[in-house]
Amino acid sequence: MTCYNGNVLEEFKNTLLTNCRVSLSKPVVAGVSGGADSLTLLHLLLRSKVPTWVVYFDHQLRPESKDEALFVQQLARAWGAEGFITGREDVHRLAEQGRCSLEAAARQARYQFLFKTANEVNAQAVAVGHTADDQVETVLMHLVRGSGLDGLRGMDYCTTLDEFSPTIPLIRPLLGFWRNDIEQYCRQNSIQPLVDETNRSLEFTRNRIRHDLIPHLQHYNPQIKNRIWTMSQVVKDHLLLLKPMVKRSLQEVCMDRRAGEWLIFSASRLKDLSKEMLNLVLREAIRELKPASEEVDWQSLNRAAGEIRSGRRTGTIQLGDELELLFSQDWIYLKYEWTAMVDPRFPSIPLNEEFTLAGIGEIRLGKDWFLQAELIRIEEIPPTWKDDPLEAWLDAQKIQFPLSVRGWRRGDRFRPLGMNKGSVKIADFFAEKKIPRSLRSQYPLVLCGEEVIWLPGLQIADPVRLTPHSQAVLHLKLGRI
Repeated sequence: MTCYNGNVLEEFKNTLLTNCRVSLSKPVVAGVSGGADSLTLLHLLLRSKVPTWVVYFDHQLRPESKDEALFVQQLARAWGAEGFITGREDVHRLAEQGRCSLEAAARQARYQFLFKTANEVNAQAVAVGHTADDQVETVLMHLVRGSGLDGLRGMDYCTTLDEFSPTIPLIRPLLGFWRNDIEQYCRQNSIQPLVDETNRSLEFTRNRIRHDLIPHLQHYNPQIKNRIWTMSQVVKDHLLLLKPMVKRSLQEVCMDRRAGEWLIFSASRLKDLSKEMLNLVLREAIRELKPASEEVDWQSLNRAAGEIRSGRRTGTIQLGDELELLFSQDWIYLKYEWTAMVDPRFPSIPLNEEFTLAGIGEIRLGKDWFLQAELIRIEEIPPTWKDDPLEAWLDAQKIQFPLSVRGWRRGDRFRPLGMNKGSVKIADFFAEKKIPRSLRSQYPLVLCGEEVIWLPGLQIADPVRLTPHSQAVLHLKLGRI
């Protein structure tokens, strides 16, 4: 670990330049609560001549927060900061709405505001006062919950949190300072930090680790904090070599993705991965879908990997942290529990909605698709008329408006092209065409009255096909908006 017993200011500047990779001349946004860590961070940033915007975020958890905001504002002005900005949010309400812990909701709200401010003031980075002690506590939190290598790495000096900003990094210039170093710096520079009593509350996991677990571990090894900090750096070095391989494997097995909603995998390709790589790929996919996820433990991943290797074809596995794996024949979906599944390979409309096409023209089918209808003469049919499965060429004399579009329902039947009599269950037809069960309720059916005349992308109904006797053509086109 880096030693800061020499010139603290020079060491801090060196950390900013080398570990945090920022310029001393460009502005940063600093999250300052008024505690020893954040005040030391602010003091050193300003002594380093870094233009600094100070942000105090009120989580509305304590009545004294207004006084603390005023205290930080006065210090920011006295020390020569670029400016002071305050934000606030009812974190209790956010935790209830998001069905997450108070700590997770507070972090989400705080970072959202910090990065919003950084974008507004054109800052090069957001700086926070995490220390070496915070690093040790973070690693132990991940270890207790059941973490992989990413958790044992802990925090980085410089990282990009895509959920908040893909371009502005989060920096932690104090990650090599111990809390004792911070307290000593405050004494030497006559800095009198505020004391947050919630830091003593054992209601929070981090506080229990800080005040209970770590002192207990120090009975076994007085240098345990140094050992854990060093281990986090060793794991980080190993991951620098391993990560590119995991990302390549993820790209090879992931067929499609929608940021913040889902990833679609080829079940066979996932199954072909080695056991070790499969676990790592699942962990990386979870980090991509939900970067702040901390609740999916290694046991859940192992269970999911076992089901994948067994060739499971249907059903759902809850991973924790509101995430799940959905098995659907040849495909596996990683998604949020509440996310309605769509697959860009197939058309889909909003669940339980019905649309009406009154006549020639166009209608929207939700936010992603539209249906268009036009009447043309037989001789106007292009030579490529059979090439696009999302276009239908029907006998206009056998169809009456209005047409309706809705999702598949149990019991739906139709007579596919080429069937002279009778009908088939559309569910069986979907199975034959390998349409995943999870997508069928949103698959659009085009109906004339009560009769299904077209399954876009799959097949038209035989009764409305063109024949040598057809005189006019109804051309239907399903397209993406």
